[in-house]
Amino acid sequence: MRLGLAATLMVYAVPRLMDGAEVWTAVGKDMRFLHADFSAQVVGLIILLVEVLAGLGMLTGYLFRMSSALLAAVYSLYFFNYINVGYKTLPLYAGALACISLGLLLTGAGRFAVSVKIEKK
Repeated sequence: MRLGLAATLMVYAVPRLMDGAEVWTAVGKDMRFLHADFSAQVVGLIILLVEVLAGLGMLTGYLFRMSSALLAAVYSLYFFNYINVGYKTLPLYAGALACISLGLLLTGAGRFAVSVKIEKK
């Protein structure tokens, strides 16, 4: 589950992060209630950086619990944003991903994490 979620994040977030300021602004505009004090571009960049760095943390197992907590926070923000906008099904997906991230936060990285393999030697 950890590797599947991390791979999905990498496929989704890395190209959007590399596409530049226009995409960052589009991502930031999706979170309307977050950029009251910041520009949409900065908010989008921060969200994409959190997704990429948390995905790397989940993939390797380093800082796994912090990565899971950050992803739970980001997906919770998506959940509440989608409810405010009035979508019918997108809040369900964002809420499910937030719950999966919370579950991973409580269970930990597992014995197959890179950090566990290195520390045993």
